[in-house]
Amino acid sequence: MTVASSRDPSECVELRRNHREPGVRAVLAGGRLVSVGVEPWLTREPPETVAALVAEAVDAAFARESPVDAAVPFVEPLALARELRAVRADLDARMARVTASIEVSAAALRAQAGVPLLDFGELFDRLIEMLETIGGVPDGDVRGTSEGPVSAVCAPGPRLVALSVTARALYGGPRALGERVVDGVNAALDDLRYGLLRRRAEAGAGTEQIMARVEELRGLGVRRMRAYARAMAAMMDEVRAAGAVGPVTGGPS
Repeated sequence: MTVASSRDPSECVELRRNHREPGVRAVLAGGRLVSVGVEPWLTREPPETVAALVAEAVDAAFARESPVDAAVPFVEPLALARELRAVRADLDARMARVTASIEVSAAALRAQAGVPLLDFGELFDRLIEMLETIGGVPDGDVRGTSEGPVSAVCAPGPRLVALSVTARALYGGPRALGERVVDGVNAALDDLRYGLLRRRAEAGAGTEQIMARVEELRGLGVRRMRAYARAMAAMMDEVRAAGAVGPVTGGPS
């Protein structure tokens, strides 16, 4: 993290020791800055010192907050895509064993019906491609910025990478300064969010684009299942027509 300050960090530490107070307390909720409490003594320091201490407190608050909702399981798209490749290979093998077992049973019943195949390959391929598109969007260089008495630069995480405090920002006392810090940092976070959305849309991973692909996959899956059900019904009709109705033995292990 960088700050618009030429002050030696050790001097900031010494200031906190002398006052026996942290100087700044930052509170976050939902990835946004909610409040910044500033001790009165800090407003008497040079703007670059204020920037250094405020940036330290805000960045520490970002580091303490989990980047995701703890109640919602986090899924890394590229890792999930790798898992799905393994699942697809296992499912293909199981379906091959099921089909072979049905073919053996049909042959024993002297039925000429062809055994329908339920091919999940295309569905898995499209889903894997979608996950790789989502997870493969490079966004580490995206930055969100704000301007004003307190200006900030934020990066994905989110994290604060720069903060600047002007002399004008110190007017009005500690409470006004804290409010200006909240406004400046949150404006940079908003700009970062829009920048990330633009980057993902440009890469084909925008929210509307992904939802359209999900709906397309859902429709394809429904059509495949209906076609398989019709093919299985036709096969059973042929078996019955051959006068060879009986239990179908065998199956995957």
